[in-house]
Amino acid sequence: MNQMVKTQTLGDLLKTNRKKAGLELEDVAKATFIKLKYLQAIENDDFAVLPNASYAKAYVSNYAKLLAVDPQPLLAILRRDYRESAKGRLLPREFLKESFKKAKLFSPIRLTVSAIIIMLLSFALYTAWQWFSLNRPPRLVLFQPEDNQVTANRVVVEGQTVMDAIVLVNAQPVALQADGFFNTELYFDIEGPTTITVKATDRRGKTSVVQKSIRVEF
Repeated sequence: MNQMVKTQTLGDLLKTNRKKAGLELEDVAKATFIKLKYLQAIENDDFAVLPNASYAKAYVSNYAKLLAVDPQPLLAILRRDYRESAKGRLLPREFLKESFKKAKLFSPIRLTVSAIIIMLLSFALYTAWQWFSLNRPPRLVLFQPEDNQVTANRVVVEGQTVMDAIVLVNAQPVALQADGFFNTELYFDIEGPTTITVKATDRRGKTSVVQKSIRVEF
């Protein structure tokens, strides 16, 4: 008896690897600064919702990098299955539209080849994720101050990192809250340009550094 089979899509691959990483879409939105509705559209393969093709490619690339997945094979799938319209939007190619209108019948050989490819790709993505998890530096986001901000002698430094990190702001240790947020104040007695350096080092010894240039004016 013939079977009805649907090929795994770009959105399916990202969703599968996100779940393997134990992440919710809200976590991805916070880490990548991509709107939740756009992430939902990507996982649903509804790229027409995105602003344009350039945004779609950037979002897919950033999402993949967060999951420690090589974005190039995923972008290749995007180019294969979608075309850019005259208005710059991504639309499904004709063969893809037809495959979604009615399930496509596959021969046993094609089914076997597809299964092997999916297994190999899944294994490669899982291996890459494990390697990246062990070698990537801790996530470090600095909310305040903004780059090139003009400020008085008191500056609030606020950000977030992983919960097991040690945070230094201009070489001074700062306490972390339970959710990884940190907040401290710096005071300057000299006017002019200066740099604020924030370092976060996790328990594996991996370090992330964020620097912001500000100008102090009394």
